[in-house]
Amino acid sequence: MCNYMKIIQRDTLNLEMNAACDIKFTYTAMHGVGYSFMIQAFRAANFKPFIVVEEQKDPDPEFSTVKFPNPEEGKSALNLAIETADKNSSTVILANDPDADRMAVAEKQSDGEQGWHIFNGNELGSLLGWWCWHSYRERNPGEDLNNLYMMSSTVSSKLIKTMASIEGFQFFETLTGFKWMGNKTAELQKEGKKVIFAFEEAIGFMCFTAVLDKDGISAAVRAAEMVSYLSTKGMTLMDKLQDLYSTYGFHISNNSYFLCYEQPVIEHIFERLRNFSGSADTYPTSLLDGKYEIETVRDLTTGFDSSQPDNKAVLPVSKSNQMITFTFKNGLVATLRTSGTEPKVKYYTELCASPAEKNVEVVKATLEEMVAAIVEEFLQPEENGLIARSN
Repeated sequence: MCNYMKIIQRDTLNLEMNAACDIKFTYTAMHGVGYSFMIQAFRAANFKPFIVVEEQKDPDPEFSTVKFPNPEEGKSALNLAIETADKNSSTVILANDPDADRMAVAEKQSDGEQGWHIFNGNELGSLLGWWCWHSYRERNPGEDLNNLYMMSSTVSSKLIKTMASIEGFQFFETLTGFKWMGNKTAELQKEGKKVIFAFEEAIGFMCFTAVLDKDGISAAVRAAEMVSYLSTKGMTLMDKLQDLYSTYGFHISNNSYFLCYEQPVIEHIFERLRNFSGSADTYPTSLLDGKYEIETVRDLTTGFDSSQPDNKAVLPVSKSNQMITFTFKNGLVATLRTSGTEPKVKYYTELCASPAEKNVEVVKATLEEMVAAIVEEFLQPEENGLIARSN
């Protein structure tokens, strides 16, 4: 057994529990390299063999069974996996992208009419963050939490941050991309601190520090282990997600993008937001004529951050990338940014509700109203000729 697999086995909370698990897992490598490694990882964690999507288990540069070989695309990418799982009475799907650094999970819902739920990156980040916290606490009861860290990218869910504030461990936010989280982890380790989890909403997860990067193999094993544990409590992943919302408040996200092929138009959109009242650093103060007030603004293109005493951003600044974050008084965090590789203007929004709010439909309705207003008032797609996402 190689050292990587030994670490997966060492970090498994309960080998006997996994061996007894009767959940059937289906796995797809999405025509990539993950299959042989996942076999070894499941064996190291003492799971029974998974059901493989035969058509996608071997590398295929043509990706012949899927239009976009990325499990982040949702059901369109997981059709074969869902078909395979249904044929084999499997209730959980684990999927890697072709280079196996990202990981997706789908779960068959108990109500047959609901079909399969494909967890988004923020939902999985919340679940895996809880599992890493639970596992660490089981192994290290009573340990001082001042040196224990989790982290996520700035456009990812804030549920882990909320969890940290309640449970007592530390949280750190980085720029988008695992180079930032990996480097910060290495820095914290040199200071004698421990990082037990990091994630980004684009289904990238770092569940141990043997690899200071997103790693879809170890993340899939940890997800399977969490499923195994929850099954002993009569719970599913969806049950646990709702439990997290009940404890820490609903954290509901809505992320998408517009295409824009004209760089001057993109620059105009962001410069307008920076000079909203006609002078520099005068950003919007509300949405819908004052209905939703903005509490703070952080602009990582210029370095302005109204949440800091000196109005200077703590996170690194890049003048070559557009990125503005608005935090609203009602808990909504909205980030507008450009892509470094594609002609896109992206928006990331999450409404972080109080645990006292138990009606998710109220949260969803508020989020929907605010996102629509952000699009119309801040991005102005018709005026700027933006092309909406096709799916």
